[in-house]
Amino acid sequence: MRFTPHSLTLLASAIAVATPAFATTAAEAAAPEKAVERIQVTGSFIKRSQQEDATPLLQIDADAIAASGKVTLTEVLRDLSVNSGNSFDEQYTGSFSAGSASIGLRGLSPKNTLVLVNGQRLSNYGFALNTQDTFVDLNALPLSAIKRIEVLKDGASSVYGSDAIAGVVNIILKGQITDTELSLSTGRATQGGLEQYGLGLSTGIGGVAEDGYNLSLTLDWFDRARLDASERDLLKTGDFRHLPGGKLAGWSAQGANSLANPSLPQALANCPAGSEKRPWNDFTPGRKGEVCAFNAQPFNTLQPEVTRRQLSLQGTVALGENLSGFAEWLYSDNDSAMLFGAPLTVGAGLWAYNPVNGTLTDIPVLLPVGHPDNAVATSTGKPLAIEYMLFDLGPRTKANSQQFSRLLAGVKYQGEVWDAQLQLLQSFSHQREYVDNFVNRYEFEKVLKDGSYRFDGRQNSAEVLNRLRLQTRRPGEYEINSINGSASRDLWDNDYGTVAIATGFDLRKERMDAGTSPQVLSGTELRPAINLVKGERTVSAAFAELSLPLYTDLTASVAGRLDHYDDFGRAFSPKAGVHYVLAEDWLLRASWSRGFRAPSLPEIADSNTISYGTVIDPNDPLEPGSRRGYTQLRGGNPLLQPERSTNSNAGLIWSFSKQGSVGIDVFRIEQQDIIAGDSAQYVVDHPELYADRILRDAQGRLQILKNQYTNQGSRDTRGVDIDFNFRFELNNGHSLSLKTVWSHLLDYKQALVAGQPVLEGAGNNQFGALPAWKSNNSLIWQHSDWQASLTAAFTSDYQQKVATAASNPGLRSDISSFTQWDSQLSYRGIANTQISFAVQNLLDRDPPFDPSAGSDYTDTTQYNLRGRQISLTASYQF
Repeated sequence: MRFTPHSLTLLASAIAVATPAFATTAAEAAAPEKAVERIQVTGSFIKRSQQEDATPLLQIDADAIAASGKVTLTEVLRDLSVNSGNSFDEQYTGSFSAGSASIGLRGLSPKNTLVLVNGQRLSNYGFALNTQDTFVDLNALPLSAIKRIEVLKDGASSVYGSDAIAGVVNIILKGQITDTELSLSTGRATQGGLEQYGLGLSTGIGGVAEDGYNLSLTLDWFDRARLDASERDLLKTGDFRHLPGGKLAGWSAQGANSLANPSLPQALANCPAGSEKRPWNDFTPGRKGEVCAFNAQPFNTLQPEVTRRQLSLQGTVALGENLSGFAEWLYSDNDSAMLFGAPLTVGAGLWAYNPVNGTLTDIPVLLPVGHPDNAVATSTGKPLAIEYMLFDLGPRTKANSQQFSRLLAGVKYQGEVWDAQLQLLQSFSHQREYVDNFVNRYEFEKVLKDGSYRFDGRQNSAEVLNRLRLQTRRPGEYEINSINGSASRDLWDNDYGTVAIATGFDLRKERMDAGTSPQVLSGTELRPAINLVKGERTVSAAFAELSLPLYTDLTASVAGRLDHYDDFGRAFSPKAGVHYVLAEDWLLRASWSRGFRAPSLPEIADSNTISYGTVIDPNDPLEPGSRRGYTQLRGGNPLLQPERSTNSNAGLIWSFSKQGSVGIDVFRIEQQDIIAGDSAQYVVDHPELYADRILRDAQGRLQILKNQYTNQGSRDTRGVDIDFNFRFELNNGHSLSLKTVWSHLLDYKQALVAGQPVLEGAGNNQFGALPAWKSNNSLIWQHSDWQASLTAAFTSDYQQKVATAASNPGLRSDISSFTQWDSQLSYRGIANTQISFAVQNLLDRDPPFDPSAGSDYTDTTQYNLRGRQISLTASYQF
């Protein structure tokens, strides 16, 4: 039997969306076919009557989002099985982009996943992630304004250009709203904290067909309280020694110690309030003596406090029989606040920015002869080197303010032959980061010299503390301006279908200006973190796409795009694919493409980075194999070339009954010229190769690593996606829908440093935690006005490759698997009203312990420490 467009649409829907597909019966096939709407889906500019073609597309509609019980877009996307790892959300409070959230498919980090809204780009965040990654902040996008999310699980540079290497996340907004809905929500964590409140409104007026226009509006307000490590029993002690490979990871041994003998720090006579004397053996087995140590977990924020005010406004007006105009405005005003960290520790390795040469100046911490706390001066006649936590200053805090806007306007023509549209786009993201209780270098040098600040554990005077305190503001902004257009048409009909073509152009200008405070640039702030980026680029591109039927139900597609960047040059991205319908219940597909990622502006433009990280230092003279902090110096490289990729996919869908289907896709992503700095861990492990890039202090303890972005080696990623769904029709109007999606990461091969042997990262944490298996499984029951869902998100175990037996004695070789159960119950039995109750982490399970995560306990790119969360939502339609 010939596979009709109607039945093909149903087969494709079986795997693309959560609702089940129904195969065409013989009677239906014999009946006259109804006109099928031709639609455009992510990854193609050619309208077609079916959703599936040569590339795999996952769709999540508004009903599926509501059934998940998630309250933010970030939570929805992080649960996707294709989100293998290396994605960050607002848990990452120590980053340059604190308070933001991103998505990175296939474990390739956010810079390799393109995020669109209604098929168009939007501004990146104003600060870089991990000093080099530019990304779209998911927290700027309102969940209630979303009609559906389309996730293209394949490279798409041939259509969209740069960044679409791992795939594309296209967020489709609700439009043509004609009614009014008000929603209220509240929730909290059952262990305490994270109180949240939400308010939403959607409304619209006019109908394009009847009135010649439509105006749709959604408004969202969301507020959630902060969660600190001290509010979770799992973390608050900072002592993980009862766990395999656990240490006092939440503690610091740098509370108040004499460095008279740099190789043997010893506690001062009086430890400041907030610290205590502990034996060195607690930190380094077998080491003698005592240190003033403190638990840093009270200064560790797990989830920042957030307030978000968001708007989506869309308008459409008929300009003629075949011509319409449209405009979209997305706006978000977001605030977040968190504890940045414990009060500053002054001691060895204390630096300030040197504005003359753009590097660092060492600030010695020496109690001079005559200082009242230099008791050894009477016998030595020398200054005393110390390390001391400035507890009486209080914790360092950080607050972020973001204003995000995306304005799109254009015209659309739908004629008998051509469909065309032209768009103008302007989008920006403005950030301001405010920090408090940092330390003024020049005042510190004064009080150190004149003795007005006492290092004997006492509470110093308010006058002295106010002299030391420093508040700063860091600005950042990203802006994109674009004009782009596309056109498509059917060319002719051959014996097997319609030949169609699409073509278009894209002119775009991007600008990034991430600064720092005057206090940092003048050298006033002690231990500054800097990510200075100032750059802009112009991009021009043209593309074309062809759909060509080759045989009955066998269609080929080819596409190509040529991009020109004014900073590195050209990149051409071709793509070819084929899909074939066998009988009426099988679909086979395959594709091959080349893609690229342009160097981000932090990587290629004028940038200067001073950042801080931790590594396991096997050569530390005091604690060999311990985790040590270090300062990293890194700059942009104008000679960078783009990363190149080759993507290949193959898959099939089998609609085995009217109620169910199963699909499998295999993929491979081969990347060349990966842009990165060398692995800090590898550099520290091999001082014989990188002696000129490692700086240690007089004790021999690690202080500074020098690095630079370069086109390094290659990365080879392979995997399999499996989808299954089935709908059970039960008695008395009951139904059950089962959907399970699994992703298996087979390979993630890359070298730590260019020229070194390739290592396997799949199933371990060598390149970030990348479990071999991830899945999302849901069961939805429906009856009359009731609906209930139960969801299980599974993450397999992964091998430990970062922590070692030397750094964490007794550790296990793997990190345990984890399954989180979520549930939701909704009722529509009250007129125009829906009430929903949701529970995230139903069993209140703790995530698995990973000793390489330090004080975080677990890998936060995979898990969170919120515990069980409950929420109640009520909505009413007017």
